[in-house]
Amino acid sequence: MANPREQARDYYLPDYLTYLSVERTLARRTIHEYEQDLRLFLDYLAPFFAEELTLEGIDARTVREFLAFLRNKKNYSPTALNRKIAALKGYFKFLEGEGYLQSSPMQRISSAKEGRLLPKVMSEQEVEVLLDQPTEEKLSPELAARDQAILELFYSSGLRLSELVGLNLQDIDWDKLHLRVTGKGNKQRFVFLTPHAGQAIQAYLKMRSHKSEALFLNRFGQRISNRAVQILFSKRMGSAQLQRKASPHTLRHSFATHLLEGGSDLVTIKELLGHESLQTTQIYTNISRRKMREAYDQAHPRT
Repeated sequence: MANPREQARDYYLPDYLTYLSVERTLARRTIHEYEQDLRLFLDYLAPFFAEELTLEGIDARTVREFLAFLRNKKNYSPTALNRKIAALKGYFKFLEGEGYLQSSPMQRISSAKEGRLLPKVMSEQEVEVLLDQPTEEKLSPELAARDQAILELFYSSGLRLSELVGLNLQDIDWDKLHLRVTGKGNKQRFVFLTPHAGQAIQAYLKMRSHKSEALFLNRFGQRISNRAVQILFSKRMGSAQLQRKASPHTLRHSFATHLLEGGSDLVTIKELLGHESLQTTQIYTNISRRKMREAYDQAHPRT
């Protein structure tokens, strides 16, 4: 049962991050997010640690006071609070399992209640306008082809932004027109390419002037960043004069909703999106019900 001043004031955090990497095999981005959440908690407790608080002395009340601080002073949303709660539960479970604590204070902490908001979705017509909109004139033909390929691929496959950015050339199977995608928790799945997306990617690759294993590159020949994709999406939305608030993730939601409205089943959509639980995918049925109601109100003679 180590302590030596709580492992030289690191409170076993490096040990926990190593555990997440080696034994849980979580993605680096996920581990970085956990580290940020836990450092925020430890920084909050720093004055109390200075007054001889120990990890063993942290109780449910201490954790609740931290969460109340985030909610009331920092305006954290229930969703953001729940991520902190999840990070703390994993951390204290690790400490308990390693024998650094007798019991976790998180056993009495419940998730923050949050309203389940429907995701923003573009109509099929809006997506067509977005994808058919000419690229910026000042862009080189190579970058214009890249931007078109990125947008076509988002709507073709329902990828997350980080998944698209992380794609490599070897992930494409041109014979089967599908992609191997590495999603959350380093879990892999296959998604499909529409002919439009396949043609757009091939057109871009023919123009590429840099060699790299990454599929999409910036103008310097390096893997494109999440932020660069968000910027190109925003510019295309503006040039298409689509006024709604949207992001690349909106195309993922639109992909799922349009598949469901086109007759696809939830299990297939779940697998394509890489969801862990079917319950997560079921939120798209709420959107479809709303669309059905609109169609009903417009068509029924007595409404």
